[in-house]
Amino acid sequence: MHLLINYSLRDAPDRGNTPAAEERARGGADAMPGIEIRPLRLPPPFALHRIDAGDVLEAACALAPDAGAGTLVLAERPGLLALAVVLEPEQPLAEARLAFLVGMAALADALAAHCPPERPVRFVWPDEIRYDRSRLGGGRLAIAPGCAEDALPDWMVFAAELIADRDGIDEPGRYPDSISLAEDQFAPAGDIVESFASYLMLYFDRWTHEGIEAVTNRYLMRIDPPLLRGQRRIEGDALVEISHAGATRRIGLTEGLAASTWRGAGGPRL
Repeated sequence: MHLLINYSLRDAPDRGNTPAAEERARGGADAMPGIEIRPLRLPPPFALHRIDAGDVLEAACALAPDAGAGTLVLAERPGLLALAVVLEPEQPLAEARLAFLVGMAALADALAAHCPPERPVRFVWPDEIRYDRSRLGGGRLAIAPGCAEDALPDWMVFAAELIADRDGIDEPGRYPDSISLAEDQFAPAGDIVESFASYLMLYFDRWTHEGIEAVTNRYLMRIDPPLLRGQRRIEGDALVEISHAGATRRIGLTEGLAASTWRGAGGPRL
């Protein structure tokens, strides 16, 4: 199994942040009001593109054909932290789609590294991220148009949106199903993004050298509700659950991503 961000992680050129991104980070003319932004230290092959408005997934899809793999689109604005990264798989779509689980595992481990340790970061299959049993956000996947299951995608985009704060809610206690980064003393957004990039590189490398199970196991261990007896595994691009009585349930990744139940029109549901 081999899926890299387009080229060897050892030999990738250091493209760094784009000039526009650095200008925003220095607080230039395009800096976003009310958001503290610092320059990010991203490993190669990532190239940062900040956007002030709009959907990071749509922005990354527009950039993907020309900007290529490793392009990381970031939006930090009141209430939302959103990122998207362009990937160029080296497997057919049916296998390459599992990159979504790699992205989710990387994001969850990045969040877990920067939050109080006594509260768990969990998943609701396949795309919702929960923190201490409340919705924190979720992930999405876009694929270059017209790609057949047995064809190599020109590009894919993994995107995630997290609730940065709920300052616009008068009584947050009335919305117990959601939580925000600000309310639970997470590290600054930049630290989370940097850790995500590092974990993503690590897990693609692990996929290459140890097989996809080495990464999907990181994902499976976080699924809610915990399976106290029985077994969970990834087969193809589906989650298979086998109960202690032997009953089998198969839940497709594609169908779950299409439902996107964690998300409303403008981002994560509160």
